[in-house]
Amino acid sequence: MRIAVGVRMSPKKFTLYSGDEAGFLSWTQKLWRSYEDEKAKVILEHLGGAESLLDVGCGPGQLLKRLAGKIQRLVGADESDEMLGEAARNCPSAELIRAKAENPEFREEFDAVVTSQMLHEVKLFGTAEQMNGVLRAIWNALKPGGRYFLLDHLDPGEGKVTIEFRQDDALLQEFVRKFRYRRVQLIKLGTGIYEMKKRDLQDFVTKTWALRSPMEDMEMNETHSPFSRREAEAIVRRAGFMPKLFVTLTNIESDLRDHRIELKGKTPPWDRKFLLISSKSSFLLPA
Repeated sequence: MRIAVGVRMSPKKFTLYSGDEAGFLSWTQKLWRSYEDEKAKVILEHLGGAESLLDVGCGPGQLLKRLAGKIQRLVGADESDEMLGEAARNCPSAELIRAKAENPEFREEFDAVVTSQMLHEVKLFGTAEQMNGVLRAIWNALKPGGRYFLLDHLDPGEGKVTIEFRQDDALLQEFVRKFRYRRVQLIKLGTGIYEMKKRDLQDFVTKTWALRSPMEDMEMNETHSPFSRREAEAIVRRAGFMPKLFVTLTNIESDLRDHRIELKGKTPPWDRKFLLISSKSSFLLPA
């Protein structure tokens, strides 16, 4: 494992994951194997002839593990020593560096750069300066014409849904009490029948794993509905990238089934993640 020297630690933001949080998050990766497989599959489908890839905020290295042997040079960067230790075990062939997302000082070394469910944490817990720094670092790391793969949570929009909750609603009520990112608007229409916003439902089914765990405080203070397509494309354009392809993935239907929730009425299940592929433009310099 190569550790970057002289990493600048911003005084505005502490390391995102403590040892307990990083350890618990690494353990939960075993529960999300199918989701990790799906992410790797959709990225591989669009990598083309890429021979080098940088995973910014690589975490425990689950994506690196799935890309190993398919790309000549794999590099992972993360701010957490605990995460990098897991990544080293999961993908021994990857080059790993300890650095905050805005700090890797690569210059035109990679055909592709990936951020997988990381950029929303910069948006929600960081500063505008840090967001600009992350995107600038990605732009600098890419070769001319290289591609940035932004994979993150998708905002389902303002709509409301009616659901039937086919189990004891204690978990739902606990989430409503503890979720602090916004006030959950839950209206009981009958026994086990509720009306709620799509955003609140999406956060509920994707965050219950964190309740009563070391990750609870962080997860209850952020949302898994952070980016609309328009916002994501605007962000990368401002950073000097040209959006090329927008793909949605991870239908919420399986999450609803796991929680024994049925959508009522005419609202169909929706995809809750997206992959935005953009190319580095030599004519659009990052701000």
